[in-house]
Amino acid sequence: MSRSPSLPDRPRLDLDPDMSPDERLAALREHLSKLVEVNQELSDQLAEARERTRELSEQVDRLERENETLKTSSLYIATAEEVTDEGVIIKQHGNNQEVLTDVSPTLRDELEAGDRVAINDSFSVKSILEAETDARAQAMQVTRSPEMTYDDIGGLDEQIREVREAVEEPLVNADQFEAVGIDPPSGVLLHGPPGTGKTMLAKAVANQTDATFIKMAGSEL
Repeated sequence: MSRSPSLPDRPRLDLDPDMSPDERLAALREHLSKLVEVNQELSDQLAEARERTRELSEQVDRLERENETLKTSSLYIATAEEVTDEGVIIKQHGNNQEVLTDVSPTLRDELEAGDRVAINDSFSVKSILEAETDARAQAMQVTRSPEMTYDDIGGLDEQIREVREAVEEPLVNADQFEAVGIDPPSGVLLHGPPGTGKTMLAKAVANQTDATFIKMAGSEL
């Protein structure tokens, strides 16, 4: 925030009663010169203040117009996929529809690929949104190909066999399932009390299939 300029000190005139007329006249002329300088400085500050007031008034008018636009039209969230000379390629959240749309010169200078934006019904970019981190993503623990193996798990031979048939085989030998026309299950649910090896078994499957293991508590979904 800019600070207001300080006002210049007002010149003071001290006349010695013992001054001669010529000395008195010279002192008055010097005082007048200082008054003219102060007056000019005040005039410059006044002109700057008026210009600043004009700029702020224009900014207020623009923000009011934008506010009215935002209130009178529905806005949707999208992601700027690419900024080109012809416009901006956006992908609307929800339906993943990609559109080449226009954007104001001011926003174009600030917009970068990957930014979240607000668009209206005509897909025009109205504003750039702040980066948002999904709380669910923050709660996730991601491990690329864990080191856990089936040999590290004891007492679950039957469960290991079932999981390997239901999860591992379709991932490793997908062509065989497709050749015989079998649709593999989209997933399995491991259930049981805490500490019975569910997480270890899932990590072992991820290790065997060179997959990424993502752990997330159900309460954080």
